[in-house]
Amino acid sequence: MSGLVAELPLVFAQDANGSPWSMFLLFVPIVLLFYFMILMPQQQQEKKRRAMMDALKKNDKVLTSGGIYGTVISVDAKNDKVVLRVDDERGVKLGITMSSVARVLETSGEKSTEST
Repeated sequence: MSGLVAELPLVFAQDANGSPWSMFLLFVPIVLLFYFMILMPQQQQEKKRRAMMDALKKNDKVLTSGGIYGTVISVDAKNDKVVLRVDDERGVKLGITMSSVARVLETSGEKSTEST
């Protein structure tokens, strides 16, 4: 072992007879690192996902977590339900939960701007 890792047991051994605050100060950077590397990015990702769900509307092209491509026919946020048109020729429709939508591939607003 080298460097800081080799000296870590010595730090704990020295703090055994010291103040409890010195042990507390040792763990503060670990807690901060955990927050900034794990919790904060996870919260940002969840915020983006909620914004995507709130913006979901009719005629959006989506991909479900099960790998099904479809077009949104209706959104019922109150009951957590989305109805997708999967096959235009046969008129196949699926009712899924909103959380099953993995990605919005194309919004209905983008489609209208591409055709002009």
